[in-house]
Order: sequence, then structure tokens, then C-alpha cells
Amino acid sequence: MFKSEHTHKEFQSHLVFLLNVYFGNEHFFKTVVSNALVVFKVFLTDLIPVRDILFSTYHPRGEKPWDPACLFRSYWLMCQYGNRGSITRWVQKLKSEPFWAIVSGFNPGNTPGVGTFYDFEDRLCDFDTGHRVQRCTKMHKPLSKPKKKLKKNQKQPPKHKNIVQKLVNRILRDENKTQPERSDSSLQQIFKECFVMPSAKKGLLGDTANLAVSGDGMIFQTGASPMGTRDCDCRQNGIFNCDCPRRFSDPDANWGWDSYRGKYVYGYSNYTFTAADSPYDLPVFSVLNQAARHDSVSHTSALYKMITLYSEFNLNKDILDSAHDNYATYDLLEYWKIEAFIDLNENNKGNFKYDPPLKVNDKGVPICKGGFLMANWGLDKKLHRHKWRCPHVTRKSCNCPIFNCSNSDYGRTVHTKPEWDNRIFTITPRDSRKWKNTMKKRTSSERRNSRVRTDYDLENDNVRSKSRWLIRIIMRDAVMHANAWIKESDISPEEWLTDWFNYRAA
Repeated sequence: MFKSEHTHKEFQSHLVFLLNVYFGNEHFFKTVVSNALVVFKVFLTDLIPVRDILFSTYHPRGEKPWDPACLFRSYWLMCQYGNRGSITRWVQKLKSEPFWAIVSGFNPGNTPGVGTFYDFEDRLCDFDTGHRVQRCTKMHKPLSKPKKKLKKNQKQPPKHKNIVQKLVNRILRDENKTQPERSDSSLQQIFKECFVMPSAKKGLLGDTANLAVSGDGMIFQTGASPMGTRDCDCRQNGIFNCDCPRRFSDPDANWGWDSYRGKYVYGYSNYTFTAADSPYDLPVFSVLNQAARHDSVSHTSALYKMITLYSEFNLNKDILDSAHDNYATYDLLEYWKIEAFIDLNENNKGNFKYDPPLKVNDKGVPICKGGFLMANWGLDKKLHRHKWRCPHVTRKSCNCPIFNCSNSDYGRTVHTKPEWDNRIFTITPRDSRKWKNTMKKRTSSERRNSRVRTDYDLENDNVRSKSRWLIRIIMRDAVMHANAWIKESDISPEEWLTDWFNYRAA
């Protein structure tokens, strides 16, 4: 059906042959050596599943279309090495530089045009359902920038009260019902089959039978203007601050508080789950929401989508920051048998869902009659409760004035149950070494966000529309997986290239 339907091995042979033909002499060979990482990356990455996933989006009649696997590979390279992610400039680069056409899977002099790539974007993900022009020309009033400034590293509170609890109730109510197909389903499936599953088979995600994930949001700026385009004549009449309806090139964007940069940003919020046990902080699932959406709301919907998509994985731990500290999240994770590792919110410390039958601190540690923290003595798995012992008996440094509160030499013993309050009395005690070591893995999300936004220069793409932003974010997540494969290989790209590339063979 497509112009070329090569297997991955055939593409590798195509790559070797054409590079030898076009860069066979020593002068041009330097071009290939300087881009050894690019060649090695496309050589390792099998994108043939793209063809099967997008097959239903093509009509069987008419002229044969370009191979989706080659288009995806070329778009992926554009997000890494293109000039600000411009499709027009990338198409010119494909036509003028044979190297980029070859590594994309095309023959030099026979490459797709600009419209082909824009059409391919709609096949990958289209939140506008084919009505982008109508949405961008529709008139509405501009969104005013919020006046209330928050502190740096302070999260923006949810706009609606108890919104997470309502969302959890809806998910549990409709969990067994058939869900409508999402606009980004093809893109998510491609990312899963071509990048996440190969990394899982290589063991780069940790133990997928007991997968630990870390979730976090990242706000970034869109390329569109928050002021829109005027159609009124107020400016000619001397009125410069009118509230007349305007056109917006990115109608889904809005204002959100960026706690890292300490300012309001007009754009989107990208929420991502990363594999917490991965040595390379590899992303597993990404979604895109409005910038004003709170992380706890994004987490709830994204977690449900990820569990549905990755039925092969058994999610065991969910590691989150204090923005997710609410009872609805704990209840949902407990229902799905996922252990919650969530920092306590400073504003909610000491708040209990139900009053415990003993005095405890804000970390769920019982306090003895002498005012000392009791010693954690492990989990009783049969009775599903934690055991705490007298600090005077277990710690030599503790001199309790009322150490004889128990007649037993073993000392006073107290048990706590998670059923009392699953937020305070977590399965793994909050003050334990295991808790602290697990919470350290939450930084994998922050490192991934920094890599996508800073190292891979996401905001420099300067594009518009929710669909295109999500595509480019997942393209960068895919780069992280491919780079991890290269680091895990036994040979460097330069050594590998000189092994099979013989410039005299031409």
C-alpha cells in the first residue's frame, strides 16, 4: 500500500548501501563520522510498528502514500536536529542534504513535502478532530493574567473544591465500561511499542512486574500570543485595552503558575510518569493539559490512562510530591493496590481523616507516655499492622523517666493499622529508611523534565496547538530511550561506524 514497505533489516541495509554510495570518499566520510550518533540511533530503533498502528488512517484508494515509519523517523530527527522544529526548514534540509534524507529512510532527491508532514501530524494526534481552522478563527475574549502571585516552589491550588475526589468517583464508576478512543491513542501506542517495551525488555525500566513510577508536572510556554489577533477598530479609535473578542492561534492554552520559575506562564502543563528504578530516568507515559490544571488532577486521569495502556506492567509504587497529598489519591491507589509514597503537604500536616486511638506525630509515629518517639519494629504482614516498641528498651540513648509503664521486660508495644488513616499510617512508615530511600527516586521526574525542557530545548520549537506540542514532547521522550540503548551498548557509535562503513567500497 505504501511507496516502500521495508522491514527494519532492509532499512539497515538501505542505510549502509546509500551512505557508502553518497559518502564513499574520505572527504564525505567525515560528514558521516561527525554524525555517528545519528546513524547509530536510527540503526538501532525499529519503527516498523508505526506502519501497522497508523494503517487504518490511510485510504486504500488513490496514490500510494509515504511510508509512515520513514515519516515518523524523519519527524523524530527533526525534533532533535531541526532548526527550531520548523517543518518548512526541515523539508528544505531533506532536499538539499542527502545525509538527512538517507537516515530518514528516503532516497535523496525523492523526499516528502511540507503538507505531507502536516498531514502526518494529524494522523499521529489530533485533539481538534479535523476542525483546527474553525477553532483558530472562532472569536472569544482573551484570558486575563492572574494578579495573585504565589511564592517560588509553591504550587497553584486547584480551581474547584474536591475536584480530585469527584474525578476518582467517576473513574471508579466507569472503570468497567467501554471507554471512547482518545485522540492521542495512536501516538501513545507508537511510543509504547517502539520505545517503552524495547527498554523494558532490556531491563532499563526496572522490574516491570513490580514497577515503581514517579509522577510530576512541567509547565512550559506556547508559541502563541495570549493577546490574540484583533478584528475590531478600537485601536484606530484610540482604545488600546479593549475586551473585544479575538482570534487565537492556540485556543487550548491558558495561564498557569510555574513554581520553578516563580511566574505565570501562558501555555500547557505536561504531566509525565517516569520509571523510578530506571538508571536513565526513562519516561513511560506523558499527557498534556492546560497550564492551570493542578498536578493532582492531571495525575489521577493520567494514571488511569497509563494503567489501561500498559496492561503488561504491574504497577507497585507511585512516588509523588506534596501537591498530590489528598485522601482521594490515597484511596484510589489503595483500590488499585498501589503503594503510595507521597510527601505530606505543610498545610495539611497533623490532619487526620479519622482520629487515631493514640497520640502520633505528623509522620504517623506513635508517641509514648514519656513524650518520646516509639521505635519501629516492622510490619506484621498477617495482621496488616505496624509494630512499635518502647524507646527506652530499644534505644540506649533514651532515658525515659517513666520507663516502667509496662510490667514486661520487652517494653510497651503499640500497633498501628493503615485502615485508621491510609494517608498518615502508610504501609511503609514515613520515618523509615525504606521510605526515605524510595522518596529519593522522585527526582527522576524532575531530571526528565529538565532534560526535555532545557537540554532538548522544547520551548524553542515555538509551535501552536495541543496536538503538536504533545507530539514533540513524546518525540523527545523517545530520544531518551534511544540514548539509553546507545549507552547500554558494548561499542561506541564511532567504533561501530568504522566497523561496518568502508568508504573505499564505493
